[in-house]
Amino acid sequence: MKTNNILNLAKKQNLCKDYQEKMKNDSSLENLCQMYFEGDDWSMKNDFPDIETLRAFKGKSDIYGLHTDYIGSNKSEFEAAYFGESKIELSYNSYSVSKLILRHDTKAKIKASGNAILIINILDNAEVEIECMEKASVTVFQYDSNQVKSTGNVKVHKSTFKR
Repeated sequence: MKTNNILNLAKKQNLCKDYQEKMKNDSSLENLCQMYFEGDDWSMKNDFPDIETLRAFKGKSDIYGLHTDYIGSNKSEFEAAYFGESKIELSYNSYSVSKLILRHDTKAKIKASGNAILIINILDNAEVEIECMEKASVTVFQYDSNQVKSTGNVKVHKSTFKR
């Protein structure tokens, strides 16, 4: 799949004209990944891009924060999204401020420490275990009946959007 095909898929999902124009002007993988984070509310609501598209770019989109079927660990990513059947261990420390999206069947274990601030959106069948220590804080927006286990300064907000 080529990145310019993603514009056609987005048009079918009624992507706004401004973002269609932005995609048309720059269909690089870097720009498309950045647009995912800028419009993550629309992307989550519309399940966009779908898992097949994400898998077509597996390994190529990791450098831009979109990880599909990823197994491993990462530290203090500013913006990250995990899709498919990812199994991850993440740590956030010091003064990191981060946004994390967990989708599909992702299973995540997260440690937040120091003064880290983490915001998580969790959807589909994703599961997360959070250990929050010291002055760190984590806010979770739970969009489905996901499994969220936590200790420490973690606030979970059940959220919805019309799909």
